[in-house]
Amino acid sequence: MSEKNYREDRYTSRDGLSLYYRVYENGGSHKTPLLCIHGITRNSKDFEDFANLMQKQYPVVSMDVRGRGRSDIDPEYHNYQIPTYVADMFELMDYVEIPEAVVVGTSMGGLVGMAMGAVQPDRVKAIVLNDVGPVIEQAGIDRIWAYVGKTATVRSWNQAANILKTMNEANFSDYTQEDWLRFAENTFRQQDDGTLIADYDPHVGTAVRESQESAVPVDMWPLFQSLAEIPILCLRGEMSDILSAETLKKMGELHPKFTGVTIQKRGHTPDLREQQSIAAIETFLDRIGI
Repeated sequence: MSEKNYREDRYTSRDGLSLYYRVYENGGSHKTPLLCIHGITRNSKDFEDFANLMQKQYPVVSMDVRGRGRSDIDPEYHNYQIPTYVADMFELMDYVEIPEAVVVGTSMGGLVGMAMGAVQPDRVKAIVLNDVGPVIEQAGIDRIWAYVGKTATVRSWNQAANILKTMNEANFSDYTQEDWLRFAENTFRQQDDGTLIADYDPHVGTAVRESQESAVPVDMWPLFQSLAEIPILCLRGEMSDILSAETLKKMGELHPKFTGVTIQKRGHTPDLREQQSIAAIETFLDRIGI
């Protein structure tokens, strides 16, 4: 793991959960902060390398969404849905005194970011969508449904890395064994007996399966079009099974402040360590004057 280069804290949500977050600052405190929101089974560790790169220019804030990582599990698992996460994010912004932010959202986090822009557009300066858009391809949904909430105990970090490699090698064809170990560290947590388990509440999967309409709205084009005044950059993995090239093209046709970039050698999702991803994000932020 890289050297710790952030401060960490917690805040208490309106319904009493203790939610964990990180703040990265190193010279960019005068810029608009980047608020990073992870995917459905992920956590704030996914953004560590990205934040270490970007904090020279921008403050970066990332949170473990409720039920993930070091944030509390929600005893009411029906709260695992996008409107709840949107409220949590605005509470976090209030707690750390961020009046406005650029939302960087990976997969589910991108859907949260779009909803935030629709609800409080004055607080969302721009949105970076990481491999997600108004249409979620069925092949990707089927793949995610096949594993979400189905956690298993793993006996070593090498075993965890090999499991992830088997599941995701097509999405990260240039990963080394060191990369897969890092992926494992971001995916699993170690228990007292030394075994490893996926770092999220399995009931996240239960909530999604019981309320698929709440998890992924049937028609998100009206939501997307409501964001016409908010600049949007969308990164699409070249081999993504979640965001199609056709959807990316249509997004550009419908949104007047939209930039789409396809990231090479990636499926779902780019890990935001790619030179192409970083260059696209930096160019986008420079162009819109953030």
